[in-house]
Parts: sequence; structure tokens; C-alpha cells
Amino acid sequence: MRRPRSLAQRAAPQGGKRAGAAVGSPATSGAPTEAARLWAALDDAAEAIAFVDADGRLAAVNRGLCALTDFPEADLLGRRWRDLIHPADRAVFADQAAAAAAGVRVSREARALRRDGSEVPLQMTVVPASLDGGGHYLFIRDLTERKKTDELLAVAGRMASVGTLAAGVAHEINNPLAYIVANIDFARQQLSVGSARIAALAGPQGEIGVGLREVEDALAEARQGAERVRSIVRDLKIFARADGEGTGPVSLRRVLESSINMAWNEIRHRARLVKDFGDVPLVEGNESRLGQVFLNLLVNAAQAVEDGAAESNEIRVITRTDARGRAVVEIRDTGAGIPPDIQARIFDPFFTTKPAGVGTGLGLWICSGILGAMAGDIAVTSEPGRGATFRVTLPSVPPEALAVARPAVAHERPASGGRILVVDDEPMIVSALRRALVEEYRITGLTDAREAVARLRKGERFDAILCDLMMPELSGMDLYDEVARVAPAEAERMIFITGGAFTPRAREFLDRVGNPRLEKPIDFQNLRSLLRNALK
Repeated sequence: MRRPRSLAQRAAPQGGKRAGAAVGSPATSGAPTEAARLWAALDDAAEAIAFVDADGRLAAVNRGLCALTDFPEADLLGRRWRDLIHPADRAVFADQAAAAAAGVRVSREARALRRDGSEVPLQMTVVPASLDGGGHYLFIRDLTERKKTDELLAVAGRMASVGTLAAGVAHEINNPLAYIVANIDFARQQLSVGSARIAALAGPQGEIGVGLREVEDALAEARQGAERVRSIVRDLKIFARADGEGTGPVSLRRVLESSINMAWNEIRHRARLVKDFGDVPLVEGNESRLGQVFLNLLVNAAQAVEDGAAESNEIRVITRTDARGRAVVEIRDTGAGIPPDIQARIFDPFFTTKPAGVGTGLGLWICSGILGAMAGDIAVTSEPGRGATFRVTLPSVPPEALAVARPAVAHERPASGGRILVVDDEPMIVSALRRALVEEYRITGLTDAREAVARLRKGERFDAILCDLMMPELSGMDLYDEVARVAPAEAERMIFITGGAFTPRAREFLDRVGNPRLEKPIDFQNLRSLLRNALK
């Protein structure tokens, strides 16, 4: 039996005979024809191409198929093509072969096996050959990169979904937390006044006085717990923001503190955390994305350290300014270190040394991309057995931009006992604000922004309007636009209260208007200061 040839060999002239006619290559004689040149081009095509004869054997292959399977041409020619298909996908190939025998062109996805046994995802298009002996052509496309891209997009989609969900959860937590904090503070204030009066009448050591002090201590502990929840929600909001590519002056220390809080559960069982914070300038960046970078580096550092030896291991976070005035953040661990032959690859997408199911291999690649977009960079130094240091460098905010970004400091004016309108769809927040401010101001509380518009249209006027930003029927943003049309001076007196501006419209609105804003849970000392400045 004559030995099968490659596609290029089949295209070559052979003493006037029809080269390769038995297996479907074009007839050639004498000088190379257009068909012969076409087959030669197919041999060099990036796509893998093969001819499978009626017996299912590879009768002709191009270089692309050899590269794809890592088999030399001699090992492929004469081999049954189905033997190179993953066992689980051979039924797909059988269906393709049957369709080709019936003269139908089909395209399917399947997996092939390389020489080393590894899998490669393929898209195979089967084209019937118009030959008496039968057979079909295979046009094969390697889907490895497309599958990686699909995986990357899926991960990005999950991250975006989690971020959106987290932003909504933070907003929902902040609403009840706002009136919990407000009512605790009010109760402590009233209890303090009552305790002083009782102590003056019955003495501080009396039974009632001692009981009241116990209640005061309980409320103080509750207030500390609420403050801890507020801190957690604040940190969560940094990572939940969908800020797009918006940038501005960022305090690296604030971002690092939030990142450490988020990673603390991973760190505390594995290593001691040391903060070595030196002076560092503000950087021009995106707070949410920088938080993602440092959270990833901190979790990686923790996972590089063996679990259960927290006292003998250390994760050190260092901030400093380099000789060029750039901000530098170093995260060092005392883990196993990174071998030199791997260090050059750790920033490649999908490269990971973690076990299957632990890491996607995208974290450091994403970090590198985020920092590159901010004109920063990331580098690693490591020795096996001596841990690793990841160094992030970012340019500082230009002085002229810093001058523009720095907010003006308002001077407090004495309280004037003015009239305040409170608009929030949460009745308990309205009650908490009324209770906290009623001794200083005349409070009108509404849970429907449409009623606020109606009152202003009728001519009612207020010295300040405290308004929730996100409300279901008519949002604070819509209320502002309505008030600006009905009573422009009142719109200028609006102070926005938000549990989280987690939509693009809300963030754009806050960037557009210059009105003061407070985040929930409300800092009442700050609120009173804003009211003093707002009232004339």
C-alpha cells in the first residue's frame, strides 16, 4: 500500500500523473498549478486541516494539525482520527463522519488529545469530499484562547454581579443601622441627663443610680457594636462601588485599612500583621479598584503562609515615598516564596500555583492591569523559603490637582433654631432624626418625596432639607430637580443622606451638584455642623 502524504506532497507534480487524486487532492501536472499553490498555502495555514479517508484514517495533514496535536506528521498519517478525540466526545465525531458520508457539511465542538495526553478544545468543521472513494476534509480551530476569554468574561461578570449585590446589601444595612445608631445615641443622651438628676436627688450610690449606670454601660457597648458594623459596611462599600474608570485623589492608608479589614479573617489564623506606615502622598486613582488590588495581594500573602503557625509568621504592610515622590506600598510575607522560574509568569492570565478550585489564575493579572491603567506598576521579589514581597508603585497627585480637589473648610455658625424638612422613605429614620434634632429645630418629617414637592409648590419654605438620596417612588435626585424648578433657593438648601450611591446615575448626580451629603449611619455631630452652616 502506498504511504499517505502531507497536503503539500499531494500538491506536487509527479511525472504528469494526477498527484493525490486517490485521496481528493487536486490534479496537477507539469508546472505548479493554482490548485497546487493553494494546497501549499493550506499546508502553512494557521488552522489545522486534514483529509480523512473512507476508513476514518488521516490520509493528509497540514503543519497546523501537527502543531495542534504535538504529533509529527509521520505519526499522524495513517492513524485513525477518532483515536485522537477525547473518549467522551467520540460520539460527536461519529455523528460528523456520518453526516459527511451523507454529503452534509457540519460543525461541532469537541476535545482532542495531544501527544502528552492533555486536552485541547476544538471546533471541527467537516466538509464532504467529492470523490469516488469517499472521505471528508476536517477544518479544525483551536478554541483554547476563546475558552480562556469566555472564562475571563464569566469571572468578570460574576465579580460585577457580586459587586452590585454587595452595594445593595450595604445600602439596606445602612438604613436600619442609621436609626439604630441614632436611637442609641438619643437614649444615651437622655439617660445621662436623667442619671444626673437622680444622682443629685438620691446620691450616686443608690440602687437606682447603680442600675442606670449599668444601662448606660450596656448602651455604650451596643453603640460600639453598631460602630463596628458601620466600619464593616464602609469597607464593603469601597469594594462594591461600580465606579467604572473614574479617578481622583485617593488616600492609600484608608484603602489599605479597609483592605486589611476585609482580609483579616484570612490573615489572623496564619500570621501576625505588622503595619509599617510611613508618609505617603495621595495618588491619582480609583479607590474601589485599588482596594481590589490590595485585597488580592493580602489574601495571596496569607495563603502563602502555612495555616496554624500565626505566631511564627508575619505579613508586613509598608508604605513609603520613593526618591521620585511616588507612593510605594509593599506587602511582605514569610511564606514559602516563589521559585525564580515561576516569577516571570505569575502575572500571566490563568497562571496559578494554587490547587484546583482555590484560584483562577486571574488575580495578579487583573491587579497588573488595574495598576497599569493608573500609570502604576507592580513587581515581585522572592527567594524560595524566604517569603515574597509585592511592591506597588503609584504616581502622586500633581500639586495643582490637589489644590482643586481639597474641599473648602466651612466655619460653624451658632444654631438658629430654624425649620428643617426631613424626607426619607424609612419611617424610623425620620423618627430618629426628629428625636435627635427636635430640641434645636422645628422638624417636619415626611416619608413620601411627592408630598414634599406638593408642600413646596403651595409655598412652604424651610431653612434646610434633609433628604435621602435613594427612595422608591420619587428619589432624592428627582426631588432635587423638582424643587429646583419650583423653588430654586430651597434646592440649594438640600443636604443629601445616603446609604450608598451604588448606581451610575446617583454617582453622576452627586458629582454634578455641590450640595452637602452625609452617609448612613449618620454622624450627628457632623450633621449638626452642616445644619449650623446651612442656616442663616
